[in-house]
Amino acid sequence: MIFHHKDVSPYSEKIRLMLGYTGISWSSVQAPLTPPRPSIDPLAGGYRRIPVAQKGADVFCDTILIAEEIARLSENPQLSPFGQSEDLSAFLQELETDVFFACVASIPVFGVIKALLQQVPLRVIPGYLQDKKKLMTDTHLLQPSRENAKATWQRFLDQLENQLTSDFLHGYTPGIADFSAVHMVWFREKMDRRQVFKGRRLLRNWFHRMAAIGHGHRTGITTEDALQIAAHADPRKISEEMKRSALIGATVAVGPTDYATQATHGELVGEDENRWVLARDTQVAGRVHVHLPKRRFALTRLA
Repeated sequence: MIFHHKDVSPYSEKIRLMLGYTGISWSSVQAPLTPPRPSIDPLAGGYRRIPVAQKGADVFCDTILIAEEIARLSENPQLSPFGQSEDLSAFLQELETDVFFACVASIPVFGVIKALLQQVPLRVIPGYLQDKKKLMTDTHLLQPSRENAKATWQRFLDQLENQLTSDFLHGYTPGIADFSAVHMVWFREKMDRRQVFKGRRLLRNWFHRMAAIGHGHRTGITTEDALQIAAHADPRKISEEMKRSALIGATVAVGPTDYATQATHGELVGEDENRWVLARDTQVAGRVHVHLPKRRFALTRLA
């Protein structure tokens, strides 16, 4: 698997830990903190979020589908965000919406700068902060106030502390709930470790167990390497079950509905209950298939 990511990204950390846990070897392409991103833009089109995964000429957008691909490759259904219990599905949904925005909205600016300075040059930080401000301004979701965000974030940490009756959230091995929660704790731990773990011994121990998983076997490659791999591969075959939609063959646009809503354009070549697959003919990589989730995304027919 090729993983287009950035080291400071919490969602990237979620996937890095999943790759480490499953033992899947992966190639790392470091993407710039802000667009344009030369390794991603030619493949995924308008999609502007980080991270993105690549298998040959197949491109997977959003950690929902990247996690599903890891679950498929590792034959570990506990890592899939799909097909879980109603309670677990509701927990994952809350993590991706209310908790995520509370995590971000309750961070003081100086905390972000402190964490960034550990990994990136000072000169790139103003552009990064401006980009994030624009993302939050463009969101279609109602933003919580700083005080409400702080309260939601503290309740989430307390919920984890109370839920940790075993080594992990649902037993003695980590599952999708653990990986979907830990990256936000990882992000905030870099900024205010004392506040995250104060009075939360079980949470602290769980976090250290998750961090100890590591990132597995990681090999660095260049943007050019990733694009060449896509150019010399064919997209994987679309099953007949995914070709039953009346929109197959139509030109469509698919994009997020919450924030960073720029869409990817292409020909719809596959669809199931969880994803759309768009074919895109690119100058640098030939034909690629872009996999986009249905959860919090929308499709518009163009032609």
